[in-house]
Amino acid sequence: MEILDLIDSLEELVVQARRLPVGGNLVMDRKRMLDVIDQMRLSVPVDLKQAQQILETRDQILSESHLVADQTLRKAEAERARRIDETSVVREARERSQAMLVDAEARARNAIAEADATAAAHMSEAAEAASKQLDDADEYALEVLRRLEHQLQAFLESIRVSISSLEERR
Repeated sequence: MEILDLIDSLEELVVQARRLPVGGNLVMDRKRMLDVIDQMRLSVPVDLKQAQQILETRDQILSESHLVADQTLRKAEAERARRIDETSVVREARERSQAMLVDAEARARNAIAEADATAAAHMSEAAEAASKQLDDADEYALEVLRRLEHQLQAFLESIRVSISSLEERR
């Protein structure tokens, strides 16, 4: 997963950061950190593309199911017509063709229902995975930004104390 690699890159930036002698804060490469965050944003749509592929697969399965159902119905109709033409077994042919038609329709409905269920399950899983990754990425980015904000506030406080100390010495 590309997003996990990017999280590792962020962690590496933190590990490689230089410590300040005062306050124990870190100096980080701002451009590299922003680049990694941008890459994280760009990697999320991959899951959306996968969800689109699942939808296309669902549509293909539905289309194939309809074709199979139509073929089965045509075969049943042809069989029924052939049996009607056989005068010695007209009644039996009608009964059998009707049964075949009912069976074909039931199989077609089952095939369509199974395709819909499979496609819905895949779509739901993809949507949940995409939503989870977006939430995780947002949560991680928020955490990093809060830590950065806290560090910046600590830097500002240290600078204010230093300025105040220098002004008092004058």
